[in-house]
Amino acid sequence: MNPKVSVIIPTYQRADVISRAIKSVLNQTHQNFELIIVDDSEDNETEKVIKSFNDKRIKYIHNKKRTNLPKARNQGVRESSSDSKYIAFLDDDDEWLPEFLEKTIIWLEKDPELAMVTTDVQLITKNGEKLRIVSCRHCKFWQQVIGSGCVIRKEIFTKENLWYDERKVIEDVDFGLRVLKNHKWKCIPQVLRIYHPYPFPDSVSASSALPLREIELFYEKHLPTFTQIGKEALGEFYFKVGREFLKTGEVKKGRKNLLKALLTNPNLKYLFFYLLSLFFPKSFQNIRLRILKEKIFKGRI
Repeated sequence: MNPKVSVIIPTYQRADVISRAIKSVLNQTHQNFELIIVDDSEDNETEKVIKSFNDKRIKYIHNKKRTNLPKARNQGVRESSSDSKYIAFLDDDDEWLPEFLEKTIIWLEKDPELAMVTTDVQLITKNGEKLRIVSCRHCKFWQQVIGSGCVIRKEIFTKENLWYDERKVIEDVDFGLRVLKNHKWKCIPQVLRIYHPYPFPDSVSASSALPLREIELFYEKHLPTFTQIGKEALGEFYFKVGREFLKTGEVKKGRKNLLKALLTNPNLKYLFFYLLSLFFPKSFQNIRLRILKEKIFKGRI
């Protein structure tokens, strides 16, 4: 049970952190992999860091023109070896613990019906402070994204022709919706990866504001889907969209969607964030306050 996996890391101007991600891949207990790094950087600093690793399994692609995250992920899949059975995505500022690939692949090999496997993740600040553990043990497909820290069967792309939406329509949520509504998936209830979301405002995986048009496209594309699923899903849809609007400074749109979430599926989480949008709308744009919310609630709401 030693299938080959293509690990894809998209990057842009991240010479300061990408070595951490690369080392975490090279230190995996499952060693049958290739590492494809798709670099959109405008300077040579990131390239210098990548080429300092003397490992033949690293495949480096330097684009002359900047693309975007979903395009880079799709490009990595297309450049993967023909004998690769699985695709694994890692953002350039995140890292895996050594058994990540081994344990995810064991599950994929054990159950051929599984399309994707992921794990719990530890959120850590730039200073190494632990915020909380994010569990992915959701039983509902619309709650799960497919992005950094996911291992997926390559045939989802090559045979089923499912790819990331290159218009960048909140691509990891969008891709998860399209794949998992018709496929099984598994979350290993163990922290096997580390997510460094703060405070990197330009990070591939940072929780900084998304472009307004991206949010609007996602809203237009998926509102009918969430409406059809039911009130719980629709409430979560309004909640996610509302928070994203508030991060961009679109207070009225954000507040309106948070209120819709509360009215659609009343609960404490939606009430808290709606009240926050009424009295402290700028807190959604302040990364320090967002860190504080993580510390206070520890994922309970």
